[in-house]
This record gives sequence, structure tokens and C-alpha cells, in this order.
Amino acid sequence: MRWRLRASRIFFLSIIAGGAFYLYDYKPWFALKNYKVEASSHVLERRLWEVFPQRSLTFWPYFFKDSKGLKEFLERDMPVIVDTQTTGFGKFTTKIEWLRAWVKVAWRDKIWCISRDGRMWLYDPNNKVDEAAGQLIWRIPTAGGILENEDIQVPEGGVFQSPIPTDVMSSFIDEFADFKWFEYAKEITWESRAGMYLFILKLEDNNKRRFDLYLQPEKYANQNLGATIEGVLSNAANGGRYTIDATYEGKIVLRGL
Repeated sequence: MRWRLRASRIFFLSIIAGGAFYLYDYKPWFALKNYKVEASSHVLERRLWEVFPQRSLTFWPYFFKDSKGLKEFLERDMPVIVDTQTTGFGKFTTKIEWLRAWVKVAWRDKIWCISRDGRMWLYDPNNKVDEAAGQLIWRIPTAGGILENEDIQVPEGGVFQSPIPTDVMSSFIDEFADFKWFEYAKEITWESRAGMYLFILKLEDNNKRRFDLYLQPEKYANQNLGATIEGVLSNAANGGRYTIDATYEGKIVLRGL
């Protein structure tokens, strides 16, 4: 009697499995018909379809899992942000847009972009750049002591987590970006000297004055260093070239060149 009951169960499960395969193979009920792509450029949409999981086209429930893998792959492959939302039963919308560069960095003889969330990739002229970054370049000397491991290996392409400590860059920008003189910065060399961070800025303002500004903010704790530099710059004559040395405790030195 038991073997008959067991055989009946097996037969019943076989019918269910066969029906499922029949629906999957021959019926369009589960095809991914209600899928929408919102891309900020045709290049991004074309790349998405090049790597789109084909099984999800014929059986949309797979896309609940495949959309996560699609996002991870594309965000490693290109500087993009990918977001997929379920908009109804069997309906999905994927938004894909270029990742915006927060800062540009010259490091190891290449120009890199770093986003606000610390993702890093090789710079391309077509990359979108925040207004705060503008044309400003951060220069990281190979032997500058900024990285704990100077021999760290990074991929030749794609997008990866930045080995450069972006929290320090963020703090520096937050402290000085609102001052007028910071707008004239063309590049910042970031290195280490005597166990402290040293920032060397090259400035050129509208009065054709050029400045090499040496900053060690740690030596000016609890002082409005940015405002003090603003005052020093205002005393420099037009059309000259100067060095502003803010690496002393309690004073700033202006030298004409």
C-alpha cells in the first residue's frame, strides 16, 4: 500500500514538474516583457544589453537574483550607478547613469577619478566631474608616504575601491573650499613630511599673481587658517609670484620670487 502511495506522489510531482517546464519552454507568460531601461546615454544602454542575463528574458522571476549580479558586474566594469526597481508583477525598471568624479588624482603616471563613495577608475575626458573638483588635480607622489603600502596593486581597468584615504581629502576640501583663494587652485600635491601631511597648492588668480602655498593644517589647530591665508594673499602685489609658507606654528610667511 505504501509503495502505491509513494508512486502516486512521484507521479503527481512529475506532472507538476512537466507542467512547469512546459510553461517555461513554450508559453510566453513569464517572458520579461515589461522591462524598462532608463540610461543617461546610449553607450550605457548598449553595454547593459551586451551583458544582460539571457535567461531572465524568457523567465522574469530569475531577474530577482540576476539584477543584483548585473549591477555588481556593471559597476566593476564601468564608472556607473545601476539601480533596478520592481514596479509591478513581472515589471522592472533599471536606471543606469555615469558615476560622477568627485576629485581627479595624478598617481603612478596616470590620471584617476575618485567618486564621493571612494570608487576609483582611470580618467576619461567624457567623465562627468563635480563643479567642486573642476580642473583641480591632486598629485600623489609615489614615495610620498601617503599610503601605508606604496606597492599596492591596482587593476589596469575597471572600477575599484580607492587605496588613497579619501577621508583626508574630504576634510581638507571641507575646511578650505569656501575661501576665495581655493577657487584659484590648479593642483594640490599631497605628501608627508616629518610625520605630518603636507599640502602644496599652486594658485593663479585674476590679478595674474601666482602662489606656491605650503600647508600643514595640523600645526594651526583652533585657528582660522583659511581666513588668515586670505589676508596674506590680499597683501601681495599684482602680477607677482610668491611662496606662502604655512608650515610654522602660529605664523605664516610670504616670500616674493
